[in-house]
Order: sequence, then structure tokens, then C-alpha cells
Amino acid sequence: MLYLVSAELIENSFPGEAFPQVFKQVIRPSLESLAKMVDEKKLTGGVLATQRAGAFIVEAQSNEEVDRMFASLPFWGMLKWTVTPLISVRAAMERDQKAADAMK
Repeated sequence: MLYLVSAELIENSFPGEAFPQVFKQVIRPSLESLAKMVDEKKLTGGVLATQRAGAFIVEAQSNEEVDRMFASLPFWGMLKWTVTPLISVRAAMERDQKAADAMK
């Protein structure tokens, strides 16, 4: 199954002066984990340019697998996550064709 996963930093999740330490202990390890998942072809996507947000397409066997993937990241609690199941373009085309045929 395919999923669209987006994440956005929760405002004020850490004070600005704490950034160097938070980057070292939380952000960098999270980004390294995401990069490894990309390398392993578990997901594709990236960080949105000029934003503290990201978007990914994930292939997983279940909702629980997607949950485990992202909840394992150190910055999981600092981000607002949105997970949307996707259907293939072909499945959408077949669905719409059936609807169009039924309207004839």
C-alpha cells in the first residue's frame, strides 16, 4: 500500500537557543534515519525547501508499519504528522470508468 506522509514542525517545540543541542541529539539522527530509509527504498521524498516540513511517499504493508517507521524517529513528537492512504492512478482510472459507465 502507498501512503503520502507529511510532517510539519510544531511551533515552539524547542527554544531557539537550544537549536545546536536539539540538532545534534534529535534532528540530525532523525534526518539520518530518513536518509537511510530513502537509500533502502522504503520511502521517497524530502524536506520542503525553506520550510521546517517534509513530504514522503511510503510503501508499507499496513497502517501500523507506517506508524512504526515514523514514530521511531527521535523528532517524531516535535512534528505534526499527516498520513494519507493512496490508491494507484490505474485503480482511480478503473473506479472512474465504472462510475462513468454506470451513468450511461
